[in-house]
Amino acid sequence: MPPYTQIHFDDFLFMVLVGIGLALAIILARGSEYLTFSFRGSSRAEDEEVHEFGGEVKESDRPVPWLIWLIFVGYFVWAVGYILFIGARGI
Repeated sequence: MPPYTQIHFDDFLFMVLVGIGLALAIILARGSEYLTFSFRGSSRAEDEEVHEFGGEVKESDRPVPWLIWLIFVGYFVWAVGYILFIGARGI
């Protein structure tokens, strides 16, 4: 058995997880109009209300897309994990 089998497996696992993560991020970004998270039900009539500002800036009252929630929660999970990892290793 080669002595560096674990290193190759770690690289393979890293590539697969990064690939799946990027694919998931692209899917959530492309479907952000339909894939939303909300504690209240919304009708399409509410979604159609658009507030327009100067310079072609528009705003609508729709739920926050999943991608934004994923980034928001992922940041805090990473921060807590990083603090715990660094604290445990004493770096």
